[in-house]
Amino acid sequence: MGAKAAPRESLLGPGPLTPSQVAGRIQESLDQSLGAIAVEGEVSGLVRANSGHSYFQLKDSQAILKAVIWRYNLPRSGGAALQNGLMVVARGRLSVYGPRGEYQLIVERLVPKGEGSLSLAFERLKKRLEGEGLFADGRKRPIPAAPARVALLAAPGSAAASDFLATSVRRCRGAWISLVPVRVQGKGAAEEMAGALELLNSWGGFDLAVITRGGGSMEDLWAFNEETVVRAVAGSRLPVLAAIGHSTDLSLVELAADARAITPTAAAEAVFPRDSERLERLGAVLGRLRDSARGVWLDKSGQLQKGIGQLGRLRYRLGRFAQLLDGQLLKLESAVKKRLAFSRNMLDSLSRSLDRASPVRAQVLRRQRLEALGQALALQARRLVDQRKTQLDWLVISLDLVSPLAVLTRGYSVVTGPDGRVVRSADQVRADDRLDVRLARGHLKAVVSQVVGPEPDLSSGQKVKA
Repeated sequence: MGAKAAPRESLLGPGPLTPSQVAGRIQESLDQSLGAIAVEGEVSGLVRANSGHSYFQLKDSQAILKAVIWRYNLPRSGGAALQNGLMVVARGRLSVYGPRGEYQLIVERLVPKGEGSLSLAFERLKKRLEGEGLFADGRKRPIPAAPARVALLAAPGSAAASDFLATSVRRCRGAWISLVPVRVQGKGAAEEMAGALELLNSWGGFDLAVITRGGGSMEDLWAFNEETVVRAVAGSRLPVLAAIGHSTDLSLVELAADARAITPTAAAEAVFPRDSERLERLGAVLGRLRDSARGVWLDKSGQLQKGIGQLGRLRYRLGRFAQLLDGQLLKLESAVKKRLAFSRNMLDSLSRSLDRASPVRAQVLRRQRLEALGQALALQARRLVDQRKTQLDWLVISLDLVSPLAVLTRGYSVVTGPDGRVVRSADQVRADDRLDVRLARGHLKAVVSQVVGPEPDLSSGQKVKA
């Protein structure tokens, strides 16, 4: 029999190796062949873990290298200024992470190398558009105080859209919010948002457009820095509010928008006022109505005083009615406040029911109920105001009916003697006295030719010479 063949040896040593042993051999080989190295690249995918370690990637146009800075080394390594899009030179050693069989760079020193490509493109476009006046405060319009129709541009099902809608439902009454589904990240997102804005402007019927999304890295938010959507926001005839949920530098869309909010929730709070604010505005309207009614009363009272002299009793009665009107207006104001408080409590109850039921169905039922309450409240307020106006008009007509001037129009006259007093008896005048006869239209100057007596007989032929 021939000799038995000897077993083949592995290139890394005799016998098979475990994955952990392979990782150890690779680490030894890397330490011996490479040692400390310096890698230049752009930072992306930065994650600062709760443990304090910072994980990120260094990338160029063809490859990506994972890297980590340990917490204890973060301050002295220069990693505190680390941000996505920054070009850096990272110095450290290459390590193999055995559990996943991946290699990564353990960074010991980090030196920024100018601005990252995204940051550089951002600053260049910002400078150019700013020179064209797209970010000027003078061209921005105020947000409507109480918009009835709002278009929400957001990713459907996103947390940003849910936060805006949930906050709006708790605060608004009768406002109609239309969700316009758009992509807010990735290739083509900017063109999609710009196209949606153009459609909203061509359709009309909206009072405000809100663009929103959650936070993210500069790469995630880059769609909001593309020239297409920035120009669409700046050129929109419809006012635009931008709410990009991040706390770092502003995006170009936020700079071009008419107004901005730091989160979707803050945007909803800015768009829809609270019930207390609505109550204040209603109180101001009621105050103006009361002042107007009082002004009408004062104007009519002044005219009567100039025309007919002393009308103390009538002024007293009119004052009583004015006081009654003020009391009714106060009751109306109290009723409106109670009605608003009732509506607010109902809204809170409906909001709690929304958490236990289908959001879409509960929102539709609540909107219908609130619209009906608003219409009933407005109708009741108009009826009460109309009733008070009718009462005031009736009082004015009543005053006109008891006015002495109205008596003159029926053929009577008022005669005053030389002393200016009203002549009520013949024994108040003498022959040749000059009298003033006031008619409904004009005056007559008369001279007494003969005084007959307290009760003259008009059939005797005695006359008053005119």
